[in-house]
Amino acid sequence: MTIMPDVLRIIPQRRSIRVPFDPNRPVSKENLRQILEAARWAPTAHNMQNFEILVVDDKKVLEKVGRIKSRVSEAFIRENYQQLSFSEEELLQKKVGILGTNFPPDWRDPAKLNKAVRESAPSPLNQRIRGSPLLLIVIYDSRKRAPASEGDVLGFISLGCVMENSGLWPSRSG
Repeated sequence: MTIMPDVLRIIPQRRSIRVPFDPNRPVSKENLRQILEAARWAPTAHNMQNFEILVVDDKKVLEKVGRIKSRVSEAFIRENYQQLSFSEEELLQKKVGILGTNFPPDWRDPAKLNKAVRESAPSPLNQRIRGSPLLLIVIYDSRKRAPASEGDVLGFISLGCVMENSGLWPSRSG
């Protein structure tokens, strides 16, 4: 018995949804269990299982996490600027990339971008997680490093597998 037909049927259905979660539609316990199970079965280098996933669903803790301030990575914006679209129409036309409609207006002008990002004040995370009924926080354990993995590149690849697996669930229909 081969599972390839099932895998090939499922892969094209995978999507990344980059919108705030609908707070009126919480994640069911069954969907959460399936997400965590999918992450648990992700391949990791040398089966090191170099991660833990914290589920934060307590409203008071979510509020505290939301107050944590952070800066946007200037390097990330610079490296990914060509992939940004500033309208849904532009994103549909490009067929790839990231919708940047939540970015400040100054970030939309390439000539002003570097200075604007550099001078931007740290903003609270609640601007990014608003309305989410829960967060999954993936914690990397550097002590569980694959043998002979300089800089633990294999560990970071493994984390990518964990996050990819946990995103393979029907976010809109499930």
